[in-house]
Amino acid sequence: MRIAFDVDGVVLRSIDIILDHVSNVTGRKISPADLLKWDLEPLGLNPILLKEAVDYMYSMKSIDPYDGAVDALEKIYEITGMPLLFITGRSDPMSAKRQLESLSWKRSAPEMIVTGGSRDKRVYLRETSAEFIIEDDELHLKDYLSEGVGVGLMLQPWNRFCKAPVTARFNGWFEIEEWLIRNNSLKNNG
Repeated sequence: MRIAFDVDGVVLRSIDIILDHVSNVTGRKISPADLLKWDLEPLGLNPILLKEAVDYMYSMKSIDPYDGAVDALEKIYEITGMPLLFITGRSDPMSAKRQLESLSWKRSAPEMIVTGGSRDKRVYLRETSAEFIIEDDELHLKDYLSEGVGVGLMLQPWNRFCKAPVTARFNGWFEIEEWLIRNNSLKNNG
């Protein structure tokens, strides 16, 4: 099975960088637990400030990963022997690639494909022949499912009320790794 991984909110703790920037500028202390959706507009923040915060996040050389992400991705790469596939909603996918490559890999960064540029990832899922995506943004989950792509939802504060009938829900990378191995989803990944 060809598996794609979203980047922000799944691998990288990007929201922490964005919210820290917003907090430093506004003096408001906002944490991921305050979010009810991935969109930050409901917090009443200035759209220009939000763009600046996202641009700041894009400019970072590195961003901390979620616990277990690097180990699980290394194991997935080792088992499949295939480049890791990341599909990001970022308008600048190369910033994501730079940040992914900068993670503390045991050896060197595994071979990876990083593509994207829109929150609606259907075109990228088709182009890469991905059959499954691990995602945290609930906006297009039903669209992916209707196109026959399995969806693993990485549970985060901003998607805790998601009602989409996803294929699987994960509380962290250990669960992702276990699920992929248990379901033999890593065989013939390519």
